[in-house]
Amino acid sequence: MAAPEKIYLQPRTIEQLPHQNIVYTKPLADNSIEYTRTDAFIEKAEIYLKGKLLRYIDLCERGVGVSTEEFIEDFKNYMKGE
Repeated sequence: MAAPEKIYLQPRTIEQLPHQNIVYTKPLADNSIEYTRTDAFIEKAEIYLKGKLLRYIDLCERGVGVSTEEFIEDFKNYMKGE
């Protein structure tokens, strides 16, 4: 069985059962702590960069201003799934 892309921990469970590894594959509440597999994170970042970086470079070469902040914000939203 492959490891899930993301796992979730509940802060309250950590406090109540500190010596047990209780993880979930879906968030149980708004305060769930999300962990993402490093390889899954890197793969998602690579897909974004391959798809968007050349577009941003092209826009800059044509004189259309794209700020670093805009690029970073777009990247963050993509990584969050927005």
